[in-house]
Amino acid sequence: MSEIKKADFVLIAVPTPVTESKEPDLFCVRSSVETVGRNLKKGAVVVLESRVYPGVTKEIVMLLLETNSGMNCGVDFKIGYSPERINPGDEAHGISNITKIVSGMDDETTEVLAELYDLITTAFKARDIRTAEAAKVIENIQRDLNIALMNELSLIFERMDIDIMDVIGAAATKWNFNVCYPGAGVGGHCLPVDPYYLVTKAEELGYHSKVITAGRAVNDYMPLHVF
Repeated sequence: MSEIKKADFVLIAVPTPVTESKEPDLFCVRSSVETVGRNLKKGAVVVLESRVYPGVTKEIVMLLLETNSGMNCGVDFKIGYSPERINPGDEAHGISNITKIVSGMDDETTEVLAELYDLITTAFKARDIRTAEAAKVIENIQRDLNIALMNELSLIFERMDIDIMDVIGAAATKWNFNVCYPGAGVGGHCLPVDPYYLVTKAEELGYHSKVITAGRAVNDYMPLHVF
């Protein structure tokens, strides 16, 4: 706690899982932000790095920081968002040679955060915080859907006694074919979770996802099929 009180920048990177009913579980985010708020230094910049649905940084993090610090965002402290992009075990894409999306609550904060992250990697300035939050979500949703397509094709070709890997190898000879592979374990802890964050937010706005949920259903089924 004493270190937070001295910090000019506070980066929050905590787990954002889903509940058993596949709804966003923001307990760790809320708990961490409350702790930061109670120990926040005036003039500091708080950056959320956890994957969330668009709106969390301003609708939840900002309000919790104000409530627990007794200070006003934009006057006494600033907020930003920079989604984590670590791929454990991937030597080709370490923290020093990837592009890190950054966005602050205003242009000044965005520039400050870009300078901060440029010290260790390459910063890309997103238009605003909601755009940065959305970018993180769709990075993983796109991969999830690509894998879901390959998984569904593997189920179909298995019934035809055709090896999906041979099919992909042949199709990959076309210059614009996007190579993806089927698998029972999809994307560690990110891909099975991230789509539900956007799906839940979309449902709150009256839109019920069809493609995203269909892909999740296919990938959720694959471990059972393989076993």
